[in-house]
Amino acid sequence: MLEFSFEIIDETKINIQYKYGSQFFNFNLFWSTGNWTLHPFDGILIENREMCSLIVADLLKNKDFHVMLAKEKIVLSRLRTTVNLQPDDPEEFEVNHRIDDRSYQDDEGLMSYIENHSFEEVLELEQQQMHARVDFFQEIIQRMFMEGIGPEDPDFRKVQSLIRIYKDTLERLGDINGNSLGDYQHKRW
Repeated sequence: MLEFSFEIIDETKINIQYKYGSQFFNFNLFWSTGNWTLHPFDGILIENREMCSLIVADLLKNKDFHVMLAKEKIVLSRLRTTVNLQPDDPEEFEVNHRIDDRSYQDDEGLMSYIENHSFEEVLELEQQQMHARVDFFQEIIQRMFMEGIGPEDPDFRKVQSLIRIYKDTLERLGDINGNSLGDYQHKRW
């Protein structure tokens, strides 16, 4: 088997399998809130930040990964990750990518954003991002369930907890403005 393979699920989701050492690791590449984001799928990567950073940094240097991105019209420099690739020692990795965190915006861009958007628009953007996170983790839990992993598994319960937290946050954001995005608060999980 190749060290890198991928499966296009639809126009917003790509599953990736990458061999690091002697082990294969799974990632999801998904389109959300105007950006492509790479996220580890394996529990071992989610639990071990340092190992995950090493593997993601290695994947981002892989030529086959670059070709796949180019064919799918995904710009490598605009790719986001849910993994912090900024090590304690900045010279540790050659590849540095933006993390999905507005704290990295420059002051000028932030001021421009504030001046051109109402509070309601900012709140709606936050609701959309929470909605995307709920959808993402629900997809993970569905896949876990299809693979025979259920509530008795600690990782399954952790993902369930994340879904509950995001749904609760989404509901609370809706309460701030008197409107909610989606009907998550009415669904049982």
